[in-house]
Amino acid sequence: MTADDFARAARAASTRRENAKDVRYFIQQGGTLPATPAVLVAWLTKVASQLAPATIQRRMLSVGLWHQENGHPSPITDPQVKRVFAGIGRTVGLAQRMVAPLVRDDLLAVLVAVDRQKPMRAARDTALLLTMFSGALRRGSAIDILVEDITAHEYGIDLLLRRSKTDQAGKGLVVSIPYALGDKCPVKAIAKWRELAGIESGYLFRSVNKHDQVGATKLHADSVCRIVKHAIMLSGRDASKYSSHSARAGFVTSAAAAQMPLADIAQVTKHRGLQSLQRYLRVVDQRRTKSLL
Repeated sequence: MTADDFARAARAASTRRENAKDVRYFIQQGGTLPATPAVLVAWLTKVASQLAPATIQRRMLSVGLWHQENGHPSPITDPQVKRVFAGIGRTVGLAQRMVAPLVRDDLLAVLVAVDRQKPMRAARDTALLLTMFSGALRRGSAIDILVEDITAHEYGIDLLLRRSKTDQAGKGLVVSIPYALGDKCPVKAIAKWRELAGIESGYLFRSVNKHDQVGATKLHADSVCRIVKHAIMLSGRDASKYSSHSARAGFVTSAAAAQMPLADIAQVTKHRGLQSLQRYLRVVDQRRTKSLL
């Protein structure tokens, strides 16, 4: 392998795919590669009213990364490009969009709707949603779970995540999923899904076609978002407010509302820093503020 190969390997495969997708969108929207500062300014002007500032920023960074990896000077460091982007930020605002969290009570209501689907799809979707919520999992971690990496114990199960967003080196992280009371227990839901689907090895979460037949390959990351949105829609809620991140956000929000210690929440979410967690905590704390009227 070359030095460039090792450099690319430093980024997760999912990140590389998203970077490549951003570059394709840049080209489709009138950009050219390699891009001059003038080309990037023209692109910024065109998409300023079409895309969220956070999306523009991410695509700019992906374009800049493409230039670095291909030996070209990056146009995103040009002063005029920076001024135009700053102007977009002041005009439109750079606030990061937060998806609606799928909190505990809403999740339970959604699962009632999910159960009305065909048996195999209902079992898969229930197990996926409960696992992502209970383990505060990102979609990339959920779809990579292998049956061989599930360890049962008296309190529930442990999931070995061989690679995740916060573990790009692949050292492995263990996420514990505890038993829950009632019929919405993630551990029991996983067992039911595996039994119905006959999954004894390999990837845990797999595709299910319109005939309720289980596929042999793991779910695609984009499919997780579609599953979450479809489940939300079945429950009569506005699916546009939710994404695959809603289950993870729902755990954090629900845990904060239940006054779970911050250290315990971080132990589940595997956050290295507390800044991201504090965004959810501030919202919960604000909701507890008593009216002065």
